[in-house]
Amino acid sequence: MKKADNKDEKLNMNLSWKILDETTVIKDSWIDMRASTCQLPGGMVIAPFYVNHLPDFAVVVAVTPEHRVIMVRQYRHGVEKVLLELPAGCIEAGEDPKDGAARELLEETGYKAGSLEFLFKIAPNASNCTSYAQCYLARNVFPAAPQNLDETEALEVVELEGEEVKRLLREGGVEQAVHVAALYRAAELGALG
Repeated sequence: MKKADNKDEKLNMNLSWKILDETTVIKDSWIDMRASTCQLPGGMVIAPFYVNHLPDFAVVVAVTPEHRVIMVRQYRHGVEKVLLELPAGCIEAGEDPKDGAARELLEETGYKAGSLEFLFKIAPNASNCTSYAQCYLARNVFPAAPQNLDETEALEVVELEGEEVKRLLREGGVEQAVHVAALYRAAELGALG
């Protein structure tokens, strides 16, 4: 395995694709799909290569002082079923990701964080999507306001014991990959009890 150093930038240039052309296929409030013509390092050209340009989003592991995790249940049309998830949502243009995480937690659940710490930034679908998930751990959360959902949102707030969340993780009860990663990191930090 190659150790990372200053030479990695040059190596990355040798592995990177060159965008020769790009056109917008469809753009609305839900999607910004573009078709790229790309040249691979060996000279081969791929056209079209579709990339969805989406904003970054915040994902929040929200934990009460008693190690109860605040989660939500909502329908996801891509898999055509209701999933158990963490509070999450798009970071608005110009918004600090930490502020976006706090806002999404409050809007979706009505809870505020006693403290909010950055866990990690991760690319959920690096092959054809530009967005990153900014994951946070909200400790000592408490109910502060009613939900303030977007008009397209319908979700149920669920409060689960940390041990129950760990069991669900082991048994595949949480299906969103980024949410699974964030919950495992929170568990590693001892936040789930």
